[in-house]
Amino acid sequence: MVRWSKYKIIKELKKEAEMLSHSPSINEVPSSLYGAANWHFGNWNKAKIAAGLEIRKQNNALKESSRKLSNDLAYVLGVVAGDGCASYSKNNHGTKGTISLGVTDKDFAETFKIYLERWSSYTSKLQKYGNKYYVTFNSVDATKFVKNFDLKAILRADKKVQIYFIRGLFDSEGGVIGKNLTKGRYAKRWIHFSNSDKEIIYLVSTLLSIFGISYKLKSRVHSGFGSKKLQYEIIIYGLKNIFKYYKQVGFNIHRKQNKLIEVIKSYNFYTEGQFKKAKELHKIMSFRKVAKNIGVSEAVVYRWLFKDYKEKILNLKEEDKWLLNKKNKKKQKNMR
Repeated sequence: MVRWSKYKIIKELKKEAEMLSHSPSINEVPSSLYGAANWHFGNWNKAKIAAGLEIRKQNNALKESSRKLSNDLAYVLGVVAGDGCASYSKNNHGTKGTISLGVTDKDFAETFKIYLERWSSYTSKLQKYGNKYYVTFNSVDATKFVKNFDLKAILRADKKVQIYFIRGLFDSEGGVIGKNLTKGRYAKRWIHFSNSDKEIIYLVSTLLSIFGISYKLKSRVHSGFGSKKLQYEIIIYGLKNIFKYYKQVGFNIHRKQNKLIEVIKSYNFYTEGQFKKAKELHKIMSFRKVAKNIGVSEAVVYRWLFKDYKEKILNLKEEDKWLLNKKNKKKQKNMR
């Protein structure tokens, strides 16, 4: 058994460097030498400095530009706070940091990979095991940065960054309920988001309020996988709030975005233009003639003109007019 000392460690490090013709990395020396260096010097790099050897740059170290809050980073942070993970693992050769995501939606995995690589400027891996797709990116520096990032900074960021963060979260742990859509008052229509972290729930609820989207907050003991954790759920009800979410945030996952569109189109709604036209025409004709002129039922026009009822009126822009065609199945635009 080798009896290590600082002198002997320095001597062995210089010997390894001479044999390799370069300053050795953790993976290039015996684990006993690495362990002794950590014990006697505090860490690997301090031992190398004592031996007068070069400190090699950390693999996949983040550039300074990647440390600034951007749309890409905000999306990555949202996903990691949801289904994703930033974790460390240790072995005889040191510490490994990994940012990862494992999901069944291939387009979600591909999207996360794109954002991850744009943010970090490094390549990540996408692999399939069974029915799940896994994205992995190894970097101690990036993992440490993401794990230690103060998410409250999102509240001080510009709106575009906030939107990307919310989209990352809802791609991970959000969804759309749309049942009995052709049965009027029996229809079930809402957007939901679940998480057990109070800070995440606070951030989501605050940002939705900033976006002008109303919601309800519920809590329950989550029974999935035998968990007894208190789970919080944010629910977005009503045509106007669902439409605001669609316009401002949306989903990158085709399955969820298409369901969101299906739910919106299942409502009987009218445009701001129709409402204004009804008001103008009513100056020169009866409400029944107005209804016939604009192709809206008399009951609806009556409520517009005499009850100032505007619940199902949306201010549609030209690019949203296709929503009025109930038979049109619009494909979502991927990668917002």
